[in-house]
Amino acid sequence: MGNVKKTIGTLCADEAMCDSTKILISIIIVVFQSRDELQLVLESVLRSKSRNMEIIVIDGGSDDGSIDVLRKYDSEIDYWVSEPDKGIYDAMNKGIAAARGRFIYHINAGDRLLYLPVGELLESDEEGYDVVSFAVSIDGKRVYRPSAGWLLKINNTLHHQGTFYRRSKFPGYNLTFRIFADFDANQRLVIQGARIKLWDVVVARYSSNGASSRRDAAPELYRVVATNYGNAYVPLTWLDCKFSGLKRRLERFSLRR
Repeated sequence: MGNVKKTIGTLCADEAMCDSTKILISIIIVVFQSRDELQLVLESVLRSKSRNMEIIVIDGGSDDGSIDVLRKYDSEIDYWVSEPDKGIYDAMNKGIAAARGRFIYHINAGDRLLYLPVGELLESDEEGYDVVSFAVSIDGKRVYRPSAGWLLKINNTLHHQGTFYRRSKFPGYNLTFRIFADFDANQRLVIQGARIKLWDVVVARYSSNGASSRRDAAPELYRVVATNYGNAYVPLTWLDCKFSGLKRRLERFSLRR
């Protein structure tokens, strides 16, 4: 049986916070069988806890002590649930369904929040942007800076751990994609005419050992591109992957010298 901490109706301690318009950011953490990492990512988020944000944790039914961690931080987490799911993107969709903030942000086990860009998001909100993307530290060794435009047709240039989405405009994750549903969502947002703002500010540290780094992930990447922009863009995606792989190998070689 799943363990539910709070229902949406009892998330708030006072009437002012029960007004969802007061909540700027919903931080959604997805985890499964990663007790120690859950505690570390939670601690990184709690360092930035404020009244204009909420914390949501979706656990996939872990039996490794993750629930003990959630209970330990029960008073700091606005909503959590532990129950089986259909994978990471199903869990993320559950988090979005529970969210009330104007912007949603995903950060998962293995990641660390370094800076919560409240001022930048308030400015972007007033200017009517739907997607607000920031730079991310990769393994603490290099910085990935977001970009938008033509390249987003063949490469996911909006990093998952650096991007905040206007909840009312977010299309949800397509569960037919198990690795690159975030790329698919970004492309669909662009096709729908979403307004994107980029900031050259590092907000999180990301571990590059995730599923999207696997060599066997390429077929799904090509399927995302073909679905949203047609087969003509798939060869360009292949070339971009080869170029990116060569660039990473050269970077690793230079670090060894």
